[in-house]
Amino acid sequence: MKASAIITLLLLPSFICFGQTKQNSNELTPVRGIYKTFEALSSKPKSPGLDIDKVKFPFDQAWADKVLSVKPYYLRSTSAADFKLPDPPANSSDQMRAELNYLLTLQNTRTLEDITTSIYMSNNPESPSDVGQYIGYWTAPQKLPLTDSLMDKVERDGDYFLWSMKFKYARPRPYVIEPRIHDMEESRASSYPSGHVTYAYIRAYIYQELAPEFTDVFMAKAYAMSHARQIIGVHYPSDCEGSRIFARQFVNMLFENEAFRRDFNNVKKEWAAKKQESLNTTLKALPN
Repeated sequence: MKASAIITLLLLPSFICFGQTKQNSNELTPVRGIYKTFEALSSKPKSPGLDIDKVKFPFDQAWADKVLSVKPYYLRSTSAADFKLPDPPANSSDQMRAELNYLLTLQNTRTLEDITTSIYMSNNPESPSDVGQYIGYWTAPQKLPLTDSLMDKVERDGDYFLWSMKFKYARPRPYVIEPRIHDMEESRASSYPSGHVTYAYIRAYIYQELAPEFTDVFMAKAYAMSHARQIIGVHYPSDCEGSRIFARQFVNMLFENEAFRRDFNNVKKEWAAKKQESLNTTLKALPN
């Protein structure tokens, strides 16, 4: 069994209730768990003008110009200012200290399996064909050209706005503020929001529109990605919560876009055809 599947199975029971709610699919679910605990703490600086609160991730204008030169495909009339993210907590704040303590606790208690599984999840994002297989929509790898094309365009849009947010907030990685934290990826980009977690939720929000009966599964996998990024010390919990908020707003904007909706409807037809094709193949294999 793949390491990512193990995490999903471990976390899945706590998410069953999600799929049973009547909440609209385009609404952000309330913050919960450890994220809710941290959100209740003060995010304000301890006092004005502290040197630690001036620490930012270094800005590279040439790099920013390069990554932002690739403009969005769908959200061409959207600007970074249209996204409403909470500011990350100040470096000297109570919330920051609590999050750093939490990361240190994870670091001190994580097992080799925790590390291996978390790194595997980070380095092996699932393809739409993988997703269709593990939820039983089809039994073998499928060619999904329309889905792949849609997700490529979504990633192009996502990259533009994700980098815009990273440049805006320039949040330093956890190990910069707390040297006892070991960043297991040697991260080379600012911390807020998390790219891995953002895309985990973007995929989850899109897949839930293709297979709504598996919403709980998709959300569990995105939540697991959040935890994985914290286990290996590369992101604060508030990075991951900011990513969840950003991803929900981003996908909502996509579904308000006529070109995206047109392409998405074609993807729905592709999934339905592949699902039926797989079913027909299975039924034909039954003995007379």
